[in-house]
Amino acid sequence: MEETKQRLKVYCETSFWSYLNGGRTPLSHIAVKQALTRQWWQEFSGGCDIFISPYVTQESMRGNPERAELRQRSLQGMTMLDGFIPEVKSLADALRQQHAVPVDEAVDASHIATAAVYGMDILLTWNCRHMANPMTLPLTASVIATAGYRCPIIVTPEEFIARSAEVFHEE
Repeated sequence: MEETKQRLKVYCETSFWSYLNGGRTPLSHIAVKQALTRQWWQEFSGGCDIFISPYVTQESMRGNPERAELRQRSLQGMTMLDGFIPEVKSLADALRQQHAVPVDEAVDASHIATAAVYGMDILLTWNCRHMANPMTLPLTASVIATAGYRCPIIVTPEEFIARSAEVFHEE
């Protein structure tokens, strides 16, 4: 009997799409994030089920119009989760009220809540201030668990790539 490998359910937050569609830059730290995001997309996206929410589409329309159009095009065909259901709002409110996410960062809390409510395995983000922050992740996980959900693994594309190398013992 052949074992079926389960596909990861990955919620790609807005910063992922921004770096995936970013233009050339002289800033090395941004160029590195762009390269790692593109590497993740090329190497891993085909083996994952990719999800977004209306928060991603709304945020992706901001900024440079040409880049916004590229981001919007890259979102086409992605599975859209309803981030406006009561369960997401309630969990996002709890994340903010318990200071897992700053009170004034409602959209960031909504990204996390959407990923948790819909049972995502991974939340992929470059937002290390409010999402992939090792100082707040334990509280985030606790708030989510208290609400009855499983916290997705919240990582950057760089961390995902590094962890996959560890799992598969790549050198």
